[in-house]
Amino acid sequence: MTDDTDTTEETVKTYTARLEKEADGRWSVELEEEPRVHTWGKTIDQALNRMREAAALWFQTDEASIDLVPRPVLPKATGRTVEQARKAREQARNADRLAIEQTRKAAAALTSRGISMRDAAAILGISHQRVHQLLTPDTAPSREAG
Repeated sequence: MTDDTDTTEETVKTYTARLEKEADGRWSVELEEEPRVHTWGKTIDQALNRMREAAALWFQTDEASIDLVPRPVLPKATGRTVEQARKAREQARNADRLAIEQTRKAAAALTSRGISMRDAAAILGISHQRVHQLLTPDTAPSREAG
């Protein structure tokens, strides 16, 4: 009797896919960890899909076990601008999470003092449905909000 756990549970390996825009408009891509594995595509998505196929063949594994982290080669100023945009989006996501949590706390504080959801909504500048949503854990989509 053989043990099938090794064949069904493949480890996902992560590789860095170095992308470079060529003069003819295509994207060349190579694995930083194994530069002999390289390909190209008309778009970044196509180049990455082809790279996943090539890496799977090279390493004799399934495509699903290949995770690619794209690293485009960009001029320094452009790279800094892209990184600033990523950081700004992350800060916005964090600020949004904080705003939701603070609004939830404020709605709870208002309604615990006997203020209706509609009046709490007016104070908070949101809809009464949103107040209901914030105060009701796991509200089913079919239920009507407050």
